[in-house]
Amino acid sequence: MAELVILGAGGHARVLVAILRAKDLHVAGCIAPEAPDARWPSGIPYLGPDSVLATRDPAHTRLVGGLGGTRSNEARRRLCERAKAAGFAFETVVHPRALIAENVVIEEGAAIMAGAIVQTGCKLCANVIVNTGAIIDHDCHIGAHAHIAPGACLSGNVSVGEGAHIGTGVSVIQGITIGADALLAAGCVAVRDVPAGAVLAGVPSRPTGITNNVNG
Repeated sequence: MAELVILGAGGHARVLVAILRAKDLHVAGCIAPEAPDARWPSGIPYLGPDSVLATRDPAHTRLVGGLGGTRSNEARRRLCERAKAAGFAFETVVHPRALIAENVVIEEGAAIMAGAIVQTGCKLCANVIVNTGAIIDHDCHIGAHAHIAPGACLSGNVSVGEGAHIGTGVSVIQGITIGADALLAAGCVAVRDVPAGAVLAGVPSRPTGITNNVNG
């Protein structure tokens, strides 16, 4: 069997380790720019910086995407795409206490955290994060590399573009389209479509005049 190796050593990676251990899955080690701090779970060795990935055999290694993010998902996107180009596959991680309805499509490398709810007809594309307690109602489409932060609530038939970040506690009404790489700031309420790259804040949400830095 392929060994599980986690990319990243911060808080998001630690949450994923806890989920994998709850499912009795062994993590062989982590790869990150710097060695983990004292909060890193015991028994999971630091394998080295990102360059170490090139020394591993994709046929015997399955990766876990351990990078989180609070604004831009570009770093997660780049890391995922480089690893895929090198022939690696990603583990899909779903917490045992997430509620996933029938007829939900979950693509490779997605992570769904504790208390999340994903209702029927939804599609979660590759490398998506549905974080703790987030709610995604029926028939939503979440584009690759997007991050739905803790406590966010998407009503039915919402479309979230690739790389978008839906902040903590955001509410999105039904039928809204959120463009690629958009940022919805924590606690805002989206009541109309959001252009690609836009940054929105407030209740109801309004453009801030700032474009999300997708290269950050």
